[in-house]
Amino acid sequence: MVVRTRTSALASAFLLSVGALLAPCSQAHQDDEAAFSIFSPDTAVVAYVTADTAAVRITAPAKAIRRAVLTLNGHDVTKALIPGDSAGSMTGSVSGLIPGSNTFRLFESKGSKEPAARLVIERATTPEVSCASLSSLTGFPIQPNGAIGGTTITLAKLNPAQTTGTNPLPEHCQIQGILQSRTGVSGPFSTPQAYGTTFEVRLPTVWNGRYMFQGGGGTEGSLPAATGAQTGTASFPELRNGWAVASQNGGHQSSLLPPTIPATSTSPSILQVNMFFTDAEAVRDWAYNSIDVTTQTAKYLIDAYYGRPADRSYFVGCSTSGRQGMAMSQLFPSYYDGVIAGDPFYLPPDISLSETWGLEQIISVSPKDANGNPLYLQGFPLSDQNLFTNAILAACDALDGLVDGVIDNLAACRFDPETFVFPSSGPYGSIAPGQALQCNGSKTATCLSPAQVTATKKIAQGPRTSSGRHITSPDGTLLSGYPFDGGFMMPSGIPTRDIGTATTPPGNIGLGSGQLPLFWFTVPDPNYNPLTVNYDTDIALVTAHSPAVNNSTDISRFVRRGGKLIFYHGLSDSGPPWPYTVDYFHAVESRFDRGRRHDMRGDRRSEADDFMKLYLVPNMGHCGGNASTDRFDMLAPMVNWIENDVAPDTVVATGVNFSSTLGTLTGLPTTRNRPLCPYPQTLRYTGPAGGDISIADNYSCVESGFRKFHERHGEWGDR
Repeated sequence: MVVRTRTSALASAFLLSVGALLAPCSQAHQDDEAAFSIFSPDTAVVAYVTADTAAVRITAPAKAIRRAVLTLNGHDVTKALIPGDSAGSMTGSVSGLIPGSNTFRLFESKGSKEPAARLVIERATTPEVSCASLSSLTGFPIQPNGAIGGTTITLAKLNPAQTTGTNPLPEHCQIQGILQSRTGVSGPFSTPQAYGTTFEVRLPTVWNGRYMFQGGGGTEGSLPAATGAQTGTASFPELRNGWAVASQNGGHQSSLLPPTIPATSTSPSILQVNMFFTDAEAVRDWAYNSIDVTTQTAKYLIDAYYGRPADRSYFVGCSTSGRQGMAMSQLFPSYYDGVIAGDPFYLPPDISLSETWGLEQIISVSPKDANGNPLYLQGFPLSDQNLFTNAILAACDALDGLVDGVIDNLAACRFDPETFVFPSSGPYGSIAPGQALQCNGSKTATCLSPAQVTATKKIAQGPRTSSGRHITSPDGTLLSGYPFDGGFMMPSGIPTRDIGTATTPPGNIGLGSGQLPLFWFTVPDPNYNPLTVNYDTDIALVTAHSPAVNNSTDISRFVRRGGKLIFYHGLSDSGPPWPYTVDYFHAVESRFDRGRRHDMRGDRRSEADDFMKLYLVPNMGHCGGNASTDRFDMLAPMVNWIENDVAPDTVVATGVNFSSTLGTLTGLPTTRNRPLCPYPQTLRYTGPAGGDISIADNYSCVESGFRKFHERHGEWGDR
């Protein structure tokens, strides 16, 4: 047995990840030309140092730099600095860092009460006990309660550092266990079923003092490796950066549930992954309880292993776990300092109605096989999908001043596939010169049938009654569609959920639509066919309440303790429609605003801007995909915001699936770096004419008109 202590000697190296390109920096008065700032040029914001020294650089107005005072954990360390290589800067190597969190504060002068800038640097901590000893740890917060089990550790293994692979993991303690094991029921026949939250916590030997919860997706039902790789971390395993990471399975194991029940002539198929719908406690586990108990357990293990609690805790999730992150801010406001919620599935009944509506429109144009089953791909084949994409790009791509396959001025896009006529010149002039997108006669390769066009328009508009009226769900939400975007008919847009491929069915058959009568009806009805929802009569069947509905705007306790939220959402997501996320964002703003105020430039600004950001990603599907910049790190900006008080602005993202050809344009870069803009801003190319469109520095964020468009229309499908 090897026992390591917190004071073990460490080499003076630090870990720098490709997923964290942002150096720790705190800057006050960010709009001033010469701001007060502190940063450490050698340390990534999400990483750490291992020695008691750190390189520090401060900046200030040239006339004020001589009066500036720098402190470390309350002690004046200004004498460690010398004049920098430019006016208004000082640099130096500052010693005295202790294991754990260290706070630098920059004051304008010796008598200043409040710091002008702040910088937190973590010095690595090492374990106080052995990994193996955690297998016999007692006193866990989750204890047995009647027939419900407590905490059982099933694995405590010290994994050596990996030496091969793209992102080799460091030495770490891998803990697995099960929480609240019990017997419940599953499936339409209430079959006895074993349940319990299986969890994993990975604890690096060299710890950066922070804890990250790594979210899952869909109905969960399996245990992800807790490496910290998530959409919101650019899929980089943050364990490499010294993070303690936890994951869980949603309270059930899908492979142990009853097998899929095939569809019959009188009842729909019920997928194995949905079979826990009959057990209310299992649904609650998936909604939030498994996150709750895993969080408590992970923090207990961290404290036991390192001899101290985490300095900061962060939640990173997308889809289901985007919703679960929102649940943490609403129900458990003390658990996490920062929550990153991507494409959140936070209104499951309403989202399922939107998803089912889209699927029904594709069914309406699809021929049937001999058994009456829709042949989705024949209803909207790949060639027609590509034709639609070319049409919307021809209509709206250039509205932002750059033809690049991305619509960056979506608020100005008034694309109507029923009336659109292809141009006869320009980059898209070779597609179908002068021809209407909607066929005037027989269907051809260069036009869509009127039925196909109607289907796309209805998907964009969202659920309506037979008389064309908007529908409000039982929980009071105006049901949304999927507004047209450049990625609407790209593979990870509508096709992945509503059309499928030659080898895979539409995803909504098992997800949105398949779950509707099981999870989201007030009285679950496994015999109800979700592919035949009557939007005139059946809305009343849908529940207004569920533990998985996480739409409360009362996050005041989370905000009061300094909590921050970052949302992101793909504008071509065919799962949760992005307008739902924008609506929640606006609802929180309304709750917290006590009248608008103006920033230094005279722009309108919400009080919620102090704790909440939203990034809308053009072309991106559900949590990624399409010709989009779907690789981005939201964790580094969140850490910088929480710990250094530097609010996020643009976030540089990468995409590797762009087309090299757009109409007559060829040789375009397939890999591109572009900034993501905080809502309501959007992107514009501001580089030199004919410059490189793959370089992020050639773009700037501008006001987009999104907010005014929303306030004026409210209903995104009405273009």
